[in-house]
Amino acid sequence: MRFAVVDLETTGGNPVESRIMEMGIVLMDGCEVVDTYQTLLDPGQDIPPFIRNLTGITEEMVSGQPQFSSVAEHVAELLKDRIFVAHNVLFDCKFMRAEMKRAAIPYDPPRLCTVKLSRRVFPGFPSYSLHKLTESLGLSDFRHHRALDDALAAAEILKLAIAKVGEAAVFKEVKNMSNPKKAKVL
Repeated sequence: MRFAVVDLETTGGNPVESRIMEMGIVLMDGCEVVDTYQTLLDPGQDIPPFIRNLTGITEEMVSGQPQFSSVAEHVAELLKDRIFVAHNVLFDCKFMRAEMKRAAIPYDPPRLCTVKLSRRVFPGFPSYSLHKLTESLGLSDFRHHRALDDALAAAEILKLAIAKVGEAAVFKEVKNMSNPKKAKVL
C-alpha cells in the first residue's frame, strides 16, 4: 500500500476560518519511508496565543513563507494515489480538503486514522494521544506539535501496526475507498 502520513499545524480548529501554518508529509510504500516533505506556510492571519504556545510557531516564523496556494499543486502530486493517514485523520483531512478546494484542486482521498487503528491493534493503553501512544509503544520521543515530527511518529505507529496484523488487516480500516484506483496497493 502507498501511504501519505500527514500532520498539519493550524491556526485553529475550524477549516473554514483557520488555516494551515505548517505541514509535514511522510510518503511510505508499505513500511518503507520513500520521501518526506515539510514546510511552514503563511496562514494569512494571526496565530492565536494558545496555538503559539502549543506549537512554538510564531508570526515571525511564518512571515515570508509561501501560502498554501503556492504549494498546492506540489502537495497534490505528493498525495496522489496514496492513502491519507493521520493521527485523528478527520481533522487533518478536513483542513487539507478545504485548502485544496481554495486552490481549485479536487481532493477526497481514502483515509486511515492511526488513533482508531491503534485502538484496534494495540488495545488497553490508557491514552491514544500521539505522545502517550508513542511512549506506550516504546518509540523515540519527538518534538510534539511540529508537523513533520508528528507525521514521523504516526508513520512509526503505522509501521508497528502493519508488522503486528499485516497490510490486509490495516487495509480493512481504510475509509472512503469507493474508488480502488484512489490508492494503489503494492
